[in-house]
Amino acid sequence: MKIILIRHAKVDVNIYTLTYASELKKYLTLYNNASIQKEFCNENNIRKILNNSDKIFCSQLKRSIASVELYEKKPNLCDAIFNEAGLPFSDWRGVKLPLVVWSMLFRIMWFFGYAHNGESLAKAKGRATKGAEKLMNSFEEASTVTLLGHGLMNRLIAKELLRQGWKSSAKMGTDNWDYGVFELNA
Repeated sequence: MKIILIRHAKVDVNIYTLTYASELKKYLTLYNNASIQKEFCNENNIRKILNNSDKIFCSQLKRSIASVELYEKKPNLCDAIFNEAGLPFSDWRGVKLPLVVWSMLFRIMWFFGYAHNGESLAKAKGRATKGAEKLMNSFEEASTVTLLGHGLMNRLIAKELLRQGWKSSAKMGTDNWDYGVFELNA
């Protein structure tokens, strides 16, 4: 019994655009609706994983669905429970920074409890627990379920799988198309 967590393809958005923190809401909407870059990283591995999966799940965000479709597959389930943890943002004006810098700053603040205009860490962890349960309850014996999801949510789900007794065969990376494999020996 195997669960594989894959991070989606790279999104076709210029993350180095200078912006105010108050403009992050517009950026997040743009990012969530942007197309993916149609490049195949780890192509043979990803193709093999998807071809050998009994079920393929993804989030409801466009980049997750498009990543599955890039490999000419259809997801068995698209569920908001697997969406990326909502990034907080502020109404600050005064200094423009690249979008990627604002994203990193607000994500770090998020880990310390800042959740203004976003999802709290506690809520994201709760959603990850439910997502892990959905994955664990979705397959028959000796099958493989793959989630094509998002960097942070995949990590939160991975922690829950490990807590539930699943074993990881390799450390999951943080780049697009990186993946982790989790197994439960019957």
